[in-house]
Amino acid sequence: MLAALKLSFGTALYAAIINGIIGTLLAWVLVRYTFPGRKIIDAMIDLPFALPTAVAGIALTALYTPTGLVGQFAADLGFKIAYTPLGITLALTFVTLPFVVRTVQPVLADIPREIEEAAACLGAKPLQVFRYILVPALLPAWLTGFALAFAR
Repeated sequence: MLAALKLSFGTALYAAIINGIIGTLLAWVLVRYTFPGRKIIDAMIDLPFALPTAVAGIALTALYTPTGLVGQFAADLGFKIAYTPLGITLALTFVTLPFVVRTVQPVLADIPREIEEAAACLGAKPLQVFRYILVPALLPAWLTGFALAFAR
């Protein structure tokens, strides 16, 4: 029983960390840039919310088995994805990505670009703008998205 809890919490933690990074970057791209296909990507983020959990599980299992589209390439490289902690982490990452993106996205949209531009005009490097302006504004939303992704 302890092994099951360790596996569950470990994979949930890894998935939440991955989603914290990828979800924030994805929210950043969707808020700051316009490009062809942006609306399609924005809509596809909500796909895990629309799919029943069983359907998502069956689809991901079919995708990651050694005869599946992704699993076949992984098997050729010597990796097994389906029915492993890696597969569980990937499934959790897919299911919980919208929690981070949809939590961080409105906060990013509310941060005026003028603040970032003013900091840059005053000599701040891009990393300093990120650290001193964006991180304090995004941290509560990021932690909320992380907690939601971990709890799911």
